[in-house]
Amino acid sequence: MTTQPQPPSFGHTANPAPVPQGAPVTPGAPAAPAAAAAPMRVVEARGLTKVYGEGEARVVALDSASLVVGRGEFVAIMGPSGSGKSTLLHCLAGLDTPTSGSVLIAGQDLSGMKDKQLTAVRRDRLGFIFQSFNLLPTLSAEENILLPQRLAHRKPQRDWYDAVISTLGIGDRLSHRPHELSGGQQQRVAVARALVGRPEVVFADEPTGALDTASAAALLETLAGMCERLGQTVVMVTHDEQAAATTNRIIRLRDGRITGVEAVRRPTSGHAAPASAAAPTAAPGAHRAAGPSPASGPAPASGPVPGPTTTGPTPRTEAR
Repeated sequence: MTTQPQPPSFGHTANPAPVPQGAPVTPGAPAAPAAAAAPMRVVEARGLTKVYGEGEARVVALDSASLVVGRGEFVAIMGPSGSGKSTLLHCLAGLDTPTSGSVLIAGQDLSGMKDKQLTAVRRDRLGFIFQSFNLLPTLSAEENILLPQRLAHRKPQRDWYDAVISTLGIGDRLSHRPHELSGGQQQRVAVARALVGRPEVVFADEPTGALDTASAAALLETLAGMCERLGQTVVMVTHDEQAAATTNRIIRLRDGRITGVEAVRRPTSGHAAPASAAAPTAAPGAHRAAGPSPASGPAPASGPVPGPTTTGPTPRTEAR
């Protein structure tokens, strides 16, 4: 006997969302000074080094990598095979532990956290998108989207849920099961699952790898639109230059070292509303619950968004 899908149950926030960083407190008040233009630091890496093996088998996968990603940025990490891009993503996401250096998520240092604490951070503050969709075939699209929230005994906020579903364009597919969806639609369901908990940042590892060209382009434009309209932050590993061209910045790696950072002048997408037209619930940072303060001091500037700090790598030395 097949169980009928249950409609989603939404929670309500008892306290109003905090005012976005840099937003005027009084309606109609003059805009904040230039200091408010720097978005909050959402992801920060300080001198990340990752070494595997010892002696002749020693491999330096990351060599003193430092970077900063601000609220609402869409950043691509690129490099040839073996450059360390996946290792960097895994360290940033708390999936791997660096040999030295530190990672901060919205000011919270992951260094020294126990497994249980890291699990809580990944569950509560991070979202993940992978090349494979990882949808449960017996559940509807909506049930797949809400599954992580239900397992955590949580209810998504209705306004954010509606904004995610609307932006991804899957409102008419929520009752469908994975086998009834195209590859592009399945990946959009996976993206919604990553976003529905309102994570600080979404880490995407080759999210278009299993999609055809048209579906990949549509998904990337949607991710870019969510960063522009909803203030979501996305860090994506990709080998595709065309995919990287849809982001705000490209961080390039070679042999574990950050070798360059490029600002991308992406064309304005047709669905991306200007910041002044965004819904109040979708303003950058407005949906964040009170949490640790961001790293002190202004983010390094590189145009209108904070550029990553790319301190020069330290000379390679053998592990002691």
